[in-house]
Amino acid sequence: MGSATLLTVTIVFATPMPSTEQWIASIFFASFGLLASLLGYRTANGTTGTIGFLPFLSAALISPNYAAIVPVAVSVGASEIIAKRRPQKALFNISQQVSSQGLAVLTYIALGGASVLNGYPPPQAFIPMVAVFFAANKFAVSAVISAAEGGETVEHWIASMRASASYDIFAFPSILVFSLAYKQFGPEWSALFALPMLGLRQLYKQNFALQKINEELLQLMVAAIEARDEYTSGHSHRVSRYARVISKAAGISSKHTERITTAALLHDVGKIYEEFGPILRKADALTDSEFAIMKTHPQKGANLVGKVTHFADLVPAIVAHHESWDGRGYPRKLAGDEIPIAARVIALADTIDAMGTSRPYREAMAPSAIRAELERFSGRQFDPRICARLLQDDTWQELLVEIQAAVREHPERAAKNNLDSEKVH
Repeated sequence: MGSATLLTVTIVFATPMPSTEQWIASIFFASFGLLASLLGYRTANGTTGTIGFLPFLSAALISPNYAAIVPVAVSVGASEIIAKRRPQKALFNISQQVSSQGLAVLTYIALGGASVLNGYPPPQAFIPMVAVFFAANKFAVSAVISAAEGGETVEHWIASMRASASYDIFAFPSILVFSLAYKQFGPEWSALFALPMLGLRQLYKQNFALQKINEELLQLMVAAIEARDEYTSGHSHRVSRYARVISKAAGISSKHTERITTAALLHDVGKIYEEFGPILRKADALTDSEFAIMKTHPQKGANLVGKVTHFADLVPAIVAHHESWDGRGYPRKLAGDEIPIAARVIALADTIDAMGTSRPYREAMAPSAIRAELERFSGRQFDPRICARLLQDDTWQELLVEIQAAVREHPERAAKNNLDSEKVH
């Protein structure tokens, strides 16, 4: 609440006193904000989404002063009471929305914006105002998700911004139209704008519903394959975590990194077929014929993943994750840069987890031994450039954090060597 209070006080002293007309507009938009809050929907990450930004930012265009804070505080506060949320969560939601609105108003004023009652808002002030609102709002939620689920706040934030970007851009003109409709026709006729507002809400809801379905489908596919073999339980999730660190080390964009981590989750999905079951459960070394069967799992996995439109771009990474830099891998014996970079990343992550977890036929290797093996096979099995970046001290320490986290989750599969001797600095 501290940031919300500070921003509100700043706006009180930095902006002109609201006029009577602006206070009336504030009350009007507060009612629509309450309606939007009550029509909240569940997002893909389990939080509640609303289109309250539409009346809130419309109010800011009419009243770029502390009257624009009122509809936010009243609407969100009332909806929290109606929803009977815990006081701590309610205070966070109110503070989050008020802070976002306050930053948006200050941005608008600082860039030369004025009330639409006196003319059209300048684009150089309006567009940044909306962008700041979205960015601040989503960052606050991302910080909470990061604290609860782990991961970097910035990564959650970027993923959240990207997930709703097309819909947020579509909302830009709606905000402007809503405020100008109020100016031109007054509260009675502009209330008709509730209908398209509800339509926009449905777009957001459907978007997040599809994201949730895709996420659940992904988890189902991973769980199905890992249920076959107790020793690989959690393997795909660990490979995905390691792949994120390696992608970052390789300088891969955040957008591409997200797709690589998803491909890493699905890299072994081809093993779901019955023919792999007995081989996965076998404690002894594989025969030539058994290994020949195992070598078919990348293509089988790619065929399965390719049936899901949302995952079609992951197929090249999945089919090539057992290719080797020197061309001696499988199934196509690709070499060097012929291998998709996503597959090169997953190959490293997959090997690190294979070496770092115990199997019936061998104990897990300590991180120092894993590092020695990566150095040994750099330029043979692995991309030497990515490998070199991964083995740099800072990046290797970051990977050690992930390895040690995996050990804490599954201590029975860790190396017997004491990991405390390989400290994370």
